[in-house]
Amino acid sequence: MAYLAPSILLEGTPWKSGWQEQERSSFTFALSIWFAFATVGYIGHYFFFDRVNGLEPLDFWFSFRMSMATAMFMGFLFYISPLVSWRLYKFPALILIWVMCFTQSKVTLWYSIDAWFFCFVFIIGSAFILRLSPVKTLGFAAFAIVISFPALSEAGLPTSWFGSAAVVTLLLIAVVRAANLSDVKTFLLEKENAAAQKQIIELNLEFADRIRAFIPKVIAERLENLVSEKRFSILQASVEVLRPETKNVACLFSDIRGFTQGSKDLQSFVNESVVPEVRACSDVIELYSGIPRKIGDLVFAYFDDDDIELNVVRAMVSSIEMAQVNEDMNQTATSLEVRRYILVSAGPAIVGNIGGLDSSMEITALGSPVNFLSRLDDATKVPSLAKKLSVGDVLFSEEVKRILDGLNASIELEGFDLEELDVHIRDFPETKMVYAMRPTDANHSRLLGLLERNSGNTVELRKNNEPTATIWREASGAS
Repeated sequence: MAYLAPSILLEGTPWKSGWQEQERSSFTFALSIWFAFATVGYIGHYFFFDRVNGLEPLDFWFSFRMSMATAMFMGFLFYISPLVSWRLYKFPALILIWVMCFTQSKVTLWYSIDAWFFCFVFIIGSAFILRLSPVKTLGFAAFAIVISFPALSEAGLPTSWFGSAAVVTLLLIAVVRAANLSDVKTFLLEKENAAAQKQIIELNLEFADRIRAFIPKVIAERLENLVSEKRFSILQASVEVLRPETKNVACLFSDIRGFTQGSKDLQSFVNESVVPEVRACSDVIELYSGIPRKIGDLVFAYFDDDDIELNVVRAMVSSIEMAQVNEDMNQTATSLEVRRYILVSAGPAIVGNIGGLDSSMEITALGSPVNFLSRLDDATKVPSLAKKLSVGDVLFSEEVKRILDGLNASIELEGFDLEELDVHIRDFPETKMVYAMRPTDANHSRLLGLLERNSGNTVELRKNNEPTATIWREASGAS
């Protein structure tokens, strides 16, 4: 059944109208070419064959050829006009091609029995041109053969010749129009593949949206770049972006002092102060291309640009703005103050996803700079060092100071000799000095100047941003 009427395969699919439009376009194009050539052919036949061979009566052949040329030209005009939008747009072609086949059988009677062969050539040609289904094409061909028989018989064509030619013609047409089934199947396959690709893209976008809600903005941007520029799938991009690798990073570490005691007040202290404060700190870090990780009240982040100097400056600017957010919050809080020190280190570490691509995923940094901050945080609880620090101070390592000195940062800082304070950083006995920076406007401005020289876009974003108090208010209102 599908062979005789291939379009039945399109029933119940959303692509039936698309196939019909494609068929209309192909049909009208082919018929406009066919009738243009037929017009020229009939005119040329009169001048280069009928006149040359002296066919008589010449007036008759002139009238016949010019009449057929006019009919073909009318067909040409129809198929290049807006009239092809008519529902029965194939009807004029069927009539005109039937007339061509019928008149060719008459030519055999008027001219010579030698022309009988062209009757069947015209019928076979119609199978290619009309682009009907196999059953309709066979019906049209059978009708054309039947109406041609009287003229061919009168012209003296043996019935056996006529029968043989008719059978061969119909068999050939049946074979030729088998391509129609293949065309429909190919069209369906293309549409199904396109629909599958569209569904995959939609699923990728949905998956990307869901991933974006749970991963740092920097990682999300890297995923989007690989998907859009290199045509990676979301899974491929995730594996590539999160692949653990060794980089020179700057790390930031900060937890809340007295959190254990304050957490007994879940509603006022934890929900109304700590939760939005942690969120605001993460927003600041992501503003400067940091990758934050939150564990309870602890905020950890790493900055992994290829330029270690840029990483350090970003970490220091983020630290100051975190301290400013914290100060803004404390000025409006009705519960216990949120007290933080912010620690910064630098050096080589393994960064990326150290788990799998499931619930074990963990985007973090492993290495000496991370461990150093954990040990330095313990050291800040030693009374001799703690009494020299104020809430919001940014403590950093000797390596960070060396990088800042190389950049001529000229920030206001204070150095602490750990031996004089009788402070020892566990597992890092070689560390003799740590440094502290107050989150002042002067230090903030100088570090932003350094960042502007290294990354103008980030600074423009920060300059156009509202004060850190707004960051706090937005985070607080969203909690």
